[in-house]
Amino acid sequence: MHHRSAPATFRSRIDPPELDPGSIWRALSRTPGVGVSITDAEGRLLFVNDTSKVLFSKSSDIDYEGKRISDFHPPEFVAERLELIARVLREGKPLSLCHIYHGRRIESTVWPIRDRTPPFNRVIVVTQARTADQSHHGSTEPQIESVKTQYIGLGPLQVLTRRELEVLVLLGHGLSVPRAAAVLHRSPKTIERHKDSISKKLKLHGQANLVTLTTSIGLELSDAKLKRFSSDKADKK
Repeated sequence: MHHRSAPATFRSRIDPPELDPGSIWRALSRTPGVGVSITDAEGRLLFVNDTSKVLFSKSSDIDYEGKRISDFHPPEFVAERLELIARVLREGKPLSLCHIYHGRRIESTVWPIRDRTPPFNRVIVVTQARTADQSHHGSTEPQIESVKTQYIGLGPLQVLTRRELEVLVLLGHGLSVPRAAAVLHRSPKTIERHKDSISKKLKLHGQANLVTLTTSIGLELSDAKLKRFSSDKADKK
């Protein structure tokens, strides 16, 4: 009598090889388009690569290291970022924050650094530019919780009122003037007036340019409802 032999068992996971931490760090911090910084619980910037400088200040010439987040950013940004860092350190797991800052949509994932010795208060922040489509799915890593921001940094779009920003988003997503009017419960004539004002303020003409601008920034209608940073405000009527 023949007995069927048990199927061979294969390992579903392969243990990672021994890696040089320095090589991993250099690869991460020097990858084009990836901003990397190290911050402590009090907001001191211990390391900032050039991409991170450009994403958060548009210039790589600023000397961030050794200074605090509050030396460069609005108080609302600082409070929100420090709260995020505190939660990451408290819970020991990464969190992601996607928002518009300086007129561009960026996603920052904050990871706890598991130091072997005290004070156990440092995090690494990995930041990349994102599109609106990418932000719809939350963090690029499904296991990482995405935290919603309450603020928006419009950069060159700060000259627009809240209503103008709403009109820009709708027209920039391809809606016609009558359709945008229906969404906002305004008359087409009012939408045309806002459209003219937007074109004058931004020096852009034609809906194709509005579409390009909206897509490049990743603007969504819900963004118009966010609070503006105190240093990035325009008339909101």
